[in-house]
Amino acid sequence: MAEKGVDPFAGLDRFKPKTEQKPEALSSDIDKISRDNNFPSRQAAPETPVKRRFGASVERKQLNIRVRVDDFERFYRMAEDQQVHALGDLFTLALDALERQLSDGGIDESK
Repeated sequence: MAEKGVDPFAGLDRFKPKTEQKPEALSSDIDKISRDNNFPSRQAAPETPVKRRFGASVERKQLNIRVRVDDFERFYRMAEDQQVHALGDLFTLALDALERQLSDGGIDESK
């Protein structure tokens, strides 16, 4: 016959929830204590514009797409070959080329 183990929850009835509410600290009291102890509150630093290297005047948006591995490698290889610093710039070049091709008569699927 298996022995009965110690019940870890047997003594929990001794614990009761606290019924009294702690008084909330007043904002003015906190401010006075911080001033008296030379502990100023942290103020937000003034926002300084981030200096961007290129494309700062153009609004940007994130585009996450899933592509085939060979297309991914081809895209990065083209970025390196064209010495493009931002992948979004290569994307713009690709869209421009596609628009030119479509306006010149479309895409030739036989290739």
